[in-house]
Amino acid sequence: MLFNSLTFAIFFSLLFFLYWSAANRKLEIQNGLLLIASWIFYAWWDWRFLLVLILLSLSNYIIGIRISKTELKKLRKLWLIAGLVINLSALVFFKYFNFFIDSFVDLVSLFGYVLPSSSLKIVLPVGISFYVFLSLSYIIDIHKKTLSAERNIFNVLLSFSFFPIILAGPIQRPSTLLPQISKKREFNYQQAANGLRQILWGLFTKVVIADNLSLYVDDIFRNFSSYPGSTLLIGAIFYTIQIYADFSGYSNMAIGIGKLLGFNLMRNFAYPYFSRDITEFWKRWHMSLTTWFRDYLFLPISINVAGKIKNERVLFLRAELFIYIIAGLITWFLTGLWHGANYTYILWGLINGVSLIIYQWQKTPRKKLFKKLGISNNAKSIVIPESILTMGIIIISWIFFRSDNIKNAVAYLGILFSGSLFSMPVVTFSRMICLIIVFFTFLFFTVEWIGREGEYGISWIGDRWSLAARWTVYYLLALVIFFFAGTGQNFIYFQF
Repeated sequence: MLFNSLTFAIFFSLLFFLYWSAANRKLEIQNGLLLIASWIFYAWWDWRFLLVLILLSLSNYIIGIRISKTELKKLRKLWLIAGLVINLSALVFFKYFNFFIDSFVDLVSLFGYVLPSSSLKIVLPVGISFYVFLSLSYIIDIHKKTLSAERNIFNVLLSFSFFPIILAGPIQRPSTLLPQISKKREFNYQQAANGLRQILWGLFTKVVIADNLSLYVDDIFRNFSSYPGSTLLIGAIFYTIQIYADFSGYSNMAIGIGKLLGFNLMRNFAYPYFSRDITEFWKRWHMSLTTWFRDYLFLPISINVAGKIKNERVLFLRAELFIYIIAGLITWFLTGLWHGANYTYILWGLINGVSLIIYQWQKTPRKKLFKKLGISNNAKSIVIPESILTMGIIIISWIFFRSDNIKNAVAYLGILFSGSLFSMPVVTFSRMICLIIVFFTFLFFTVEWIGREGEYGISWIGDRWSLAARWTVYYLLALVIFFFAGTGQNFIYFQF
């Protein structure tokens, strides 16, 4: 059931009516309706997925209570380890079992041993990476005593399966979602209007920009060896735009749906392609995931490594830089692996991790050099090249992310940086359609630039424009969505 489908429109309309009418009088009925609706929404993909979700949710509910009930540190730690094992085992089995087996077979073959391949036909439950992270944050926060175990089982089940975020986030941690679930929600017209506006912008972003660009991206990456470097550059740029439009479009729709139901969900994107450096980019992109890895992986590793270092320098590096390198490489290796069982994702993660390390390493020397030369760090002569370099790194990393394997990614880059980069691009689709897509893409980024201080591209319209002007924009967007909608593809992040 896609957000941009007629089925979902009917499903949500019915839920919205029941939720704010009969259910409006009692919190338990509201939450019960949301839980049933969330399970129906999730089971729509495959009822077997729902069984996995419910079993994991019940396990984490019980473990959370057991951790909370005991004050013995060893017993609390044992329950935490049990929870980590259950959640990570489910994730590893469904998502990485075949990957690890095949990797082991390939490794053994290097030593002259041939083992039979034993890949299983395992169906990957949609969104498992997301709700496992919700579960992990729940039990870890209880163990750290920053969150109390929720006794109401239905509230906990809802926090793990809330349908706007279950498939692709934002990763709204139970510590911030449970208080909203436990509190009675009243219909707020301004919040609802803002939510509808955000859904409209998300729909435009997804079905007009991302889905139309996918036609060109899929063709270019599938047949990259037949195209010159100039065409491959267009394909890489188009994919860079497509994945942002696709994922931010989903996030805007999810957050907008949450607002219609009286929830405030975490912002997931803050115009990342307007960043000046790689650090700023990762503070703006997929914010719910990057902050999750920061809080539950990067910082704990940093603290642990720091506790074992007694000197100011390690291997000729400042201790703080050494700590950053170790924690950063581990975090970004696992960030890449989290995205999927493919070496391309791991390399994508390491490219970003190494780029962040290099940026961190040069910050202090650069600051001293600029001060000595009397150059402002915010001078346009510094900001513009740095922004271009950042986008270059991001585009190259997305080539690995999009490619089927590392061999194809390297071959793609080989053609891209060949002499054919300066040849005329090959266009295999209608030039008129290309021009229309380029126009809407330019319009998309123009609107986002104008509205970059707001939560999403057109959020400022509701505050600054007259009623007539607002509705003119809404109708125009609706017409564009209707007439120029793409192929209605699944959201890219559903595969993760």
